[in-house]
Amino acid sequence: MKRLLADHIKHYWMIYLTLCCVLFAGAVFGAIGVNAIGTEKSKELSDFFNNLLGQQPQIIDAAFMKQLARDYFIMMAGIWVLGLTVVGTPLVYLIVFTRGFTLGFTIAFIFNLKKIAGLGLIVFTIVLPSVLAIPCLLLASGLATIFSFLLLQGRNNGDLLRKDFLYYCGSSLIISLGAVAAAVLQGYFSTVGVRFFNF
Repeated sequence: MKRLLADHIKHYWMIYLTLCCVLFAGAVFGAIGVNAIGTEKSKELSDFFNNLLGQQPQIIDAAFMKQLARDYFIMMAGIWVLGLTVVGTPLVYLIVFTRGFTLGFTIAFIFNLKKIAGLGLIVFTIVLPSVLAIPCLLLASGLATIFSFLLLQGRNNGDLLRKDFLYYCGSSLIISLGAVAAAVLQGYFSTVGVRFFNF
């Protein structure tokens, strides 16, 4: 499995490098965006964030984790559907950029609001789940882009197209399960992090 994954990434390294750059650009713009919001908006977001922390479950909540898992699965399903269309690639890249923007904005906002005390919360609720979530996002987006290009080139037909389609669906399903696992980890670590750091 690891060899197949390594060969796949090596073969399509340009696509994955582009996706990584888009994700990084989104994170940078997100971090910069924190400083661009006005004082009034910043106060509103701070109040919202503090209320959100107050509503955070104090124990492991199955419903909370299911909600996160459903959101991640819907995103993965959306990327899979976009890969079935020739014109879906720009939207896939937009999703990656948006996720990067959200990630960068959230990290910068928490750090600006909680300073050093927020670093632990950032590590627990964002960094640790992202170790699994980001590779799943990039792999799903890469597969969608590759399959869209295959359809656009029109070089596959018949049995060969069916084989590529089954490979795309099977791989996307495995990646989606990984994304769901990342969502469960996020729910667990966010609950533990809020309690541990007394937010």
